[in-house]
Amino acid sequence: MLAGMTRLTITVPDDLASLIREAGGENVSAWAARQLRDALVREEARMVAEYERTHGDPDWDAERESMA
Repeated sequence: MLAGMTRLTITVPDDLASLIREAGGENVSAWAARQLRDALVREEARMVAEYERTHGDPDWDAERESMA
């Protein structure tokens, strides 16, 4: 095991496992790590956008007012 790495075990349907192996090539772990990181970044961006939609963005609001 590499330092700074944690082994996770997941269970997926057989058809999905085949697609993951095909997409991941020789290093499924690296491919999965990239996909999971990307998903987390997208989810965080979605949450920030939702917060700003609900609460506004004071910096953007001030900039928009100064441009008017």
